[in-house]
Amino acid sequence: MPKKFRPIIEGLAVGCVFISITMLFQIPLYMSFIIGALAAIGGYRNSIKMDKEKAAKNAPKTSDDE
Repeated sequence: MPKKFRPIIEGLAVGCVFISITMLFQIPLYMSFIIGALAAIGGYRNSIKMDKEKAAKNAPKTSDDE
């Protein structure tokens, strides 16, 4: 799987989980989709942020970093 698809997949997974949870509480379907879409956007952005932090942590230190 290409690295650029990972945030998209993680965002969709988070969105699906939130849709499932909201359906358990018998919230109307359109509201569940709205909550799931917002959760998917948040999951996508969080995945990108975590990837950047991981890359910065693993980057070799230079003399400017000290």
